[in-house]
Amino acid sequence: MTRADDSLPTRRLTVAYVAALSLVALLSGSVHLLLDHVIAQQRDSGTIINVAGRQRMLSQRIGLLARDFYEGHDEAARVPLLQAAATMERAHRALLGGTGDMGITHSLSDAARTLYFAPPADLDRRTRDLVLAARILAGAEGPGMEAPGTEGPGGTADIRARAFADIRDQTRDIIMPMLDQAVRQFETEATERIEGLRRAQQGVLAILLTTLLAEAVFIFRPLVGRLKTYAGRLYDMATRDVLTGLPNRRHFLEMGEREVRRGREAGQPQALLMIDIDHFKAINDTLGHAAGDRVLSQFGRLLQGWLRAGEVAGRIGGEEFAVLLPDADTVDAAARAETLRRAVEAAPINGHATLAWTVSIGAARVAGGDDGLADALRRADLALYAAKAAGRNRVHLSADS
Repeated sequence: MTRADDSLPTRRLTVAYVAALSLVALLSGSVHLLLDHVIAQQRDSGTIINVAGRQRMLSQRIGLLARDFYEGHDEAARVPLLQAAATMERAHRALLGGTGDMGITHSLSDAARTLYFAPPADLDRRTRDLVLAARILAGAEGPGMEAPGTEGPGGTADIRARAFADIRDQTRDIIMPMLDQAVRQFETEATERIEGLRRAQQGVLAILLTTLLAEAVFIFRPLVGRLKTYAGRLYDMATRDVLTGLPNRRHFLEMGEREVRRGREAGQPQALLMIDIDHFKAINDTLGHAAGDRVLSQFGRLLQGWLRAGEVAGRIGGEEFAVLLPDADTVDAAARAETLRRAVEAAPINGHATLAWTVSIGAARVAGGDDGLADALRRADLALYAAKAAGRNRVHLSADS
């Protein structure tokens, strides 16, 4: 065999090896870009869902402020009412436009566009009507700036009465269920987008692993480690709250349902706590949102240190948290909640040692039935509101516990 004959297989192996390495490099780059895209999609979807969820809270706030301003003749409610209307209008435009305002870069899907612009929902028109009614009631648009209930040129009192009636009817019976529907639509779309990208990522990863098996293991070992790290980060982003490190609402509900089923099968009592940081808005307004974030982060660490084995906690809202206590009756739940309340009361805020902060806690037993967790959340939430109404910084048991 001549040297030329020897060189032919070598050349082929070299070409095949280089081609395989090029494919690995291409696939590695594709996986990295795809994971970055998944993370970006998750971030954008989370922003959209958060803004859409705030719309519901803003509609409630507009209804409450409108009642205080119109029926309670509370002039101090005028400016907050206008601010809530302006915030709702800005968030609404961001959701519709997807132009980067409020961090939203995703435009509406066809299904969401139908929800916002087509009957019977026509959520765009209803939202704009609610904002306009709030401004008319507060005197920012329409005739006059007289106090509500007074007569003026052009029938000011009648116009404001109609505006208040519109706000009351919209926020009570119409717009809030539609805003809930919008949030569910955005959540469904986010899940579908992420799942599609994850399936694509898994397909690329399978090809990459097949190629890795044909090449030297030491070339691909670092790459596999990076992929595991990215997958772990993606899972954490999907299941954990960034500020507190606790499970987010969806993940808490999933874990809670499993624990409730397990406790029901074992015949063990279970209890649930709903926790709210008192006067959190005042902390944000007084010290700034960075201080508010530190409070949330500090409470997350405190709560994780307070938890016992088997107990499940999660952040389910802005400053609201929930804890599922396995094998605990209402007496145990009240005692555990009191230890947490005292721990928070005794813990200074990082960087503000002289500033006191507290929590209010509602407790309820978890009843039997398929909707045990959902029912316990509802009753614990009512107990929480009772604790806040009684002066905050206290524990309140559900009436039927």
